[in-house]
Amino acid sequence: MLKAILFDMDGVLINSTKYIWESFNVMLKESGVHLSDKDVEKSLGLSMRDKLKVWREDYGIKEYDTEEFSREAGKIEIELMEKEFHPNKALNNLLNEAKENQIKLAVATLSLRWRAEKILKLLKIKDKFEVIVTGNDVENHKPHPDVFLKATKLLNVNPEDCIVFEDAPIGIEAAKRGNIKIVAIETEFFPKEELKDFDLIIRDFSEINLERLKCLFEK
Repeated sequence: MLKAILFDMDGVLINSTKYIWESFNVMLKESGVHLSDKDVEKSLGLSMRDKLKVWREDYGIKEYDTEEFSREAGKIEIELMEKEFHPNKALNNLLNEAKENQIKLAVATLSLRWRAEKILKLLKIKDKFEVIVTGNDVENHKPHPDVFLKATKLLNVNPEDCIVFEDAPIGIEAAKRGNIKIVAIETEFFPKEELKDFDLIIRDFSEINLERLKCLFEK
């Protein structure tokens, strides 16, 4: 029985990829590094901590403080987002429908907390969520299920009664490990052919409503 919906943030609540990587390239310019599309795909779904680890291994960049790097890149990213932001009407409709039917809502993202809250405020949806779990709140990051399981615990619901919206294979694997039903969202980086182990796949929120989500529990 559907009792809660969990949302990853980047690639799900906001198509933030191009802003994120543009800001990272500005930050890494001092190291003579420019991240390619392959670098982007390799790192999608990883926490900031794990992204920096990958770049140290691949490019020998210096040791950055994770929080400091995130904040500096985030300032650049948010400025870019603010210039092009448009509300997602279909997403807002789903959130409102869930609230009206007493379905609990949470954000479960490996973004750091300061950034997650800033973006959710920009989207004007922060107050829709009862719980926001971030990379600051869990030790084990995706593909471990901890960020999702922490959200279910704070919402006081069983994982089996939840659905998570995810766009990256590593996030889908994490939800699968947590025994949570998965709605995958196709993106330019991860089309349908590269995604698996989901219960339903959509291209955007205009294809989904609460009734369709409830049907996943009737299988």
